[in-house]
Amino acid sequence: MELIECAPESIDRMYCPSTDEVIFAPGMEEIADNAEALLGYWHHGFINEPHINNEILKAAWDEYFSKNLKDEFPFGYKWEELRKFFLEYENQEWLTYECDFYGMACGPVTTTVLYVVKADTIIEVDPDYDEEEAEEKSRNMTEDEMTDEVLGRQIRALLGNIDKEKK
Repeated sequence: MELIECAPESIDRMYCPSTDEVIFAPGMEEIADNAEALLGYWHHGFINEPHINNEILKAAWDEYFSKNLKDEFPFGYKWEELRKFFLEYENQEWLTYECDFYGMACGPVTTTVLYVVKADTIIEVDPDYDEEEAEEKSRNMTEDEMTDEVLGRQIRALLGNIDKEKK
């Protein structure tokens, strides 16, 4: 499976033309984790608890994890060993995006999420993004409000579904 490394910006969306589904976009509260185009995703903080929609992918992941990574968790896993699964898995109809999302908390933070999606899925600037509207909104926000908005959006989009499952 092809693995594409990227760093989507806050104006980008993940879109699958063949299913006409948006998986994430700037205005979305959460990712569309039940989209047909989204086969599964792995958040770097919860690699041993992925969200997998496809049974074939789930069986392959469970086997790889139990043979190669199970004894490394929770703290000792090697990122390259994890990536090896996605690089070695054979399926021309799927691809993996390794997305690094950057933000600011008490300092710079990076969140990495691996998405397995249908091969025609792309990451592009969201055509619904209105730069003038976003600039106007940000001009009227305090620095604290802006930080809260950015971090809240990232947390909801990347962790919202994981947090719901754990409750």
